[in-house]
Amino acid sequence: MNIVEEVRSKSKSAKEASYILATLTSQIKNSALKNMAKGLRDAKEIIKTKNAIDIENGKAAGLSSAMLDRLLLNDARIEGMAAGIEKIAALTDPVGEVIKGWIPESGINIKKVRVPIGVIGMIYESRPNVTADAAALALKSGNSIVLRGGKEAINSNIVIA
Repeated sequence: MNIVEEVRSKSKSAKEASYILATLTSQIKNSALKNMAKGLRDAKEIIKTKNAIDIENGKAAGLSSAMLDRLLLNDARIEGMAAGIEKIAALTDPVGEVIKGWIPESGINIKKVRVPIGVIGMIYESRPNVTADAAALALKSGNSIVLRGGKEAINSNIVIA
């Protein structure tokens, strides 16, 4: 499968998933988010092992110390990712929130309501923590997401996802 076919396939799957995600209750989404945070904590050692491969590859590729620092996942950063997901779970569900409402002279009740977008595509640099953050925000808002992180973080991103 070439890259174009792969992107089309993943995008089609994301679109199909978006129909389901848009209908999830707050309770289900929050439970999934809490499980995501637990999963990060449970996989901490594997995440650090895969991240070490990315760090070594980055050093071999001549990445700057600033880039290597952004790439690095240690216990504190993994805990920060998990805690961040739990904070997202604690937020009020934006789906279904009435932003504005009015009744014109015709008597029709008009409401502006927050709804999921559907599928979000995101390309980002070599910060593996963004993988967890973006996925959590998409889930909370009832959207599916197609993520494309930097090649320098490929091993970390795969295990986090």
